[in-house]
Amino acid sequence: MSIVYLGIDDTDIPGSPGTGRVARGLAKHLEKHGLAQSLGVSRHQLLVDPHIRYTSHNSAKGIAINIEATTAQLLDASLEYMAGCYQTGADPGLCICPESQVDDEIIEYGRLAVSSIITKQAAADLAQKKGIILKELGGTGDGIIGALAAVGLRAGGNDGRLVDLRGIHDIKGTITADYIKKNTDIDRVENVDGFILEDAELIDSLDRIRPNLRSGKPVLRVERDIATGHWIPVEHKLKHSHEEMK
Repeated sequence: MSIVYLGIDDTDIPGSPGTGRVARGLAKHLEKHGLAQSLGVSRHQLLVDPHIRYTSHNSAKGIAINIEATTAQLLDASLEYMAGCYQTGADPGLCICPESQVDDEIIEYGRLAVSSIITKQAAADLAQKKGIILKELGGTGDGIIGALAAVGLRAGGNDGRLVDLRGIHDIKGTITADYIKKNTDIDRVENVDGFILEDAELIDSLDRIRPNLRSGKPVLRVERDIATGHWIPVEHKLKHSHEEMK
């Protein structure tokens, strides 16, 4: 099996299921049909600017998969699923890029989308130059900008948080760092200074853990709660994120 990155963006309109839900559904769709094994869905925050149209937070979603099918089969299944999610007024885009085709230029494009306005033509030109799949799926097709950015950022391995990953939605209550590693695909638990917690350290999950990507690995970052002295997830402050909850 080999790793393939998918990126999607601009799939929603106000009141519709968010892009996060669409991305999670796409990953499950590919698994259900025996085409891939999901390595998690990540949220990547892109530039927020009045000149950029977006529904809520202008974040794109990346999916990493171990592929068990041809690229053509993967594309057909992805297009089928995305067509069923289409919302009139949305401008969705889809990018599919094998890990073998990722290079510094694609990763830099993703980084640029975090801080700069990028045109649709620039995204299309880069995809054509690199020979990777980038599809407009309706509306203006502006979603290809964020879809390609999500691939670059996910492949870069140091941006975004995982909103879907094996086991993370089942972690509840207070557990050990070792329990988290054994029951999810999280690689390690570390504090805000980058020190890795010992296996026996207790973490109050607050019933919600969302690891970050660090050097390509899912890493749960924790901090001390001043009131209780317990370790708690750093990302708990984002638990009411509108786009992720939809």
